[in-house]
This record gives sequence, C-alpha cells and structure tokens, in this order.
Amino acid sequence: MSGSARAFTDGGIAQPGRAPLWATFALTWINNFGAATSLIAIYFIAKSRFDFTPRENLMLGLLQGVTYIAGAMSVGVGSRLLAGPGRAISTRALLALLQVALAALCFMPLVFQNAWSVWLLVGIYSPLTGWLWPIIESFLSAGRTGATLRRSASVFNFSWASSQVLTFWIISPFLSNDPPSKPLWTIAAMGLSHLICLPAILAIPRDPGSHDHGDDPALSTAERVNYRKLLVCFRIAIVMSYVVYSALNPLLPARMSALGIAEGSPANTLLTSVWMSSRVLMFLAMGAWAGWHGRRHALVWSIALLLGGFATCMLAPNIPIMAFGLAVFGVGLGAIYSAAFYYAMEVGSAAVDAGGKHEALIGLGYTAGPLAGLGAEMAILANLIPGSARTHGGEAVATHLAGSGQLPLVTLIAVLVLALPAIALIVRQARDKSQ
Repeated sequence: MSGSARAFTDGGIAQPGRAPLWATFALTWINNFGAATSLIAIYFIAKSRFDFTPRENLMLGLLQGVTYIAGAMSVGVGSRLLAGPGRAISTRALLALLQVALAALCFMPLVFQNAWSVWLLVGIYSPLTGWLWPIIESFLSAGRTGATLRRSASVFNFSWASSQVLTFWIISPFLSNDPPSKPLWTIAAMGLSHLICLPAILAIPRDPGSHDHGDDPALSTAERVNYRKLLVCFRIAIVMSYVVYSALNPLLPARMSALGIAEGSPANTLLTSVWMSSRVLMFLAMGAWAGWHGRRHALVWSIALLLGGFATCMLAPNIPIMAFGLAVFGVGLGAIYSAAFYYAMEVGSAAVDAGGKHEALIGLGYTAGPLAGLGAEMAILANLIPGSARTHGGEAVATHLAGSGQLPLVTLIAVLVLALPAIALIVRQARDKSQ
C-alpha cells in the first residue's frame, strides 16, 4: 500500500475513539471553502462591494486576529465544559453545532447588505473557527504518533490548503460588483460547505480518543530533547510567519490595483492563489521528505524564503515579479507551518488544548501583522515618513499610499523590525545547551 493510501486508511487498523482519517480530511477540506472565502477573500469582497480602504482592511484583519486568539485560547476549557464524556452533548455534537452556526453567519452580508455586516461576520466567524480547527485536529491526532502521525499531518495540511486554492479559483468570476449582491451571494454559497460537512461528522466517534500516547519509541532521548527545542523555535517562527501573512493579505487588493489589475477582475484571486498553490506543494514535499526532521537548517531557509517572498510582494513593480514573490512566500510559509505542526503533534500533547495553543499562536500573528500595517500608515499620515501625507486629504491618502508603494514599503520595514526579535529568540533557543 502506498504512503498516501496508508495516510487515508491507517493501514486498516481500527482503534476505539480513533476517527477515520477520511472523515477528518473531508471535514478539513470542505470546511475551508467557507473559511477561505470569509476570512481571506473577504478583503477583496470588502473592497469591491463596500469600497474598503487599505486601512479598513487592515482593521478587519486586526479584528480577525484578536477574535481568533479568543476562540483558540478558550476552546480547551470551553469544549470540556460543554461537551465530552459525562456532559450534555458529545464533542461530535458540538462540532455539528459549529457547522450550522458558521453556515448561518455566511448569509449575514447578503441579508443586511451593508459594510457593518462584514465586520460582524468576521468578528463572530473568526472565533468560532478558533474552536473548529483544534477540535478537528484533536480527532485527527488521537491515537496516532510517529510515521503515522507525520503522514496524517501532511495530508491534513494538504486538505485545508488545497481547498483554499480551489476556493480562490472558483470564486474568481464572482467578485465583481455587477450586480452589487454578487460577491455577497458568493460568501453565502461557499458558506454552505459547512452544512455539507454534516454527514462526515456522523463517521467520527462521539469524542476524541486518548491523546496520552507517550513518547514515540522511534525517538531516542536526545532526539526528543532536540525535537522539543525545535518545537519552541518553530512556534516562534510560526507567529512571525503569520505576522507577515496577515500584513500581506489586507494590502493585496490595493497592490493588485497598483499593478493594473481591475477591481473585481478574476485576476485578483487567481494571482493571490499563487502563494496558496506553492504552499500546497511545500506541504506535500515536507510530508514526503523526512530529511528536515531534527535539523536546524530548515529554520534558516524557511524564514529566509518567507521574508524574501514578502519583500518581493511589497515592492514588486509588475505582475510577473509579484507572482514570483507570492510563490516564494508560499514555500516559506508552508515549510514553517509543516514543521511547527509536526513537532507540536510529535512531542507536544495532541489534545484539544494543544491544537488550541497552536491556533492561538497563529492568531497572535494574525493580530500583529495588521498592527504593523496600521502603524506604518499612522507614521505616514503623521508625516513621520517623508512623502505624500500632505498632498492627499482624508481617506484618499490611504488608498493612494497603498497604490504608490509608500505604505507597502513602510509596512515591509515595520514587519522586518518585528521579525528581528523573533529571529533573535530563535537563534538563542537553538543555541541553548541547557535543555
């Protein structure tokens, strides 16, 4: 049986409380059609339908980050209080309720047809996904370790990442503001994916199985110590990577316009999908190749690719260079995420709490990235950065600066400044002999 087949079937081995991998992969893949639309494509929709400025998109990203942290940090305690053995409902039932709630939220912009509905959608949808993913990750990881866990984590990452790519391809013709309700129908239609997940939920156990699987017998004591050290390093790196990610996404609509791509054009999301596609390929490569396990060099090249790709995207003068930057950025992001997820599952706990901590770290990056962009804009508007702050008035200055290159450049500098302490912490941790 091939490695990919074993990843889907666990080699035919059934254990009590262990969810079938096909079900967890289906839940992951299908859910992301709604999530990618409501949390990533939303920046293009907000700009197209409600004329969101770069500042408003950055504030929307900040809202997403703060609320995602709240959801991810509360899922461990909250899920234990509400669901599980001895509780009124099972974890499976809680997961089903989340699906219904997420689907209903996706109809909010269509029903209300105003900008505030976008803020409400993100403000409620984001923390609910902070519960959704750790619960699914808990079902995925229960009772698995070693090579089985590595293959499962690889396919899990491929599942959600590939559905994001498909989402951006599917919705690309439907983001134009003609008629005005078309992009809002797109959110609602993709949100139905959450309801399509319900049959797959019936295939998983009532509650996740035991996560107390002990240490992987294939790892020596020295290897386990090294893995724990690398887990800390990559957890720092994943926060940094999502700072970069969340600074980039809100500015992409304005960057696309600056490169001559018309608002609402399918080219906006198709070009954006370049980084998602390269991330998918990197997930597959990291899952198939074990040569990076326990090796520090993966930290160096993954961070270099991430920051180099981001810088290229912020400064790209034309579409081909933007596409190249996005591809490099996706490879770096995929490598960091793969390593952080693998080490968290291998030498950390795999319970809901562990997934929640992993997602909360991502949420921290979601929050800091938009803050860097907003700080950059404030510096420009306060004329702390020499340029055009005095030549454009009101909201127009934000759009002008994003298009002309000043806001992306200052945001790039702000992000690199934020990255330096993270890199210093990683170097210090990697050299620490006391662990």
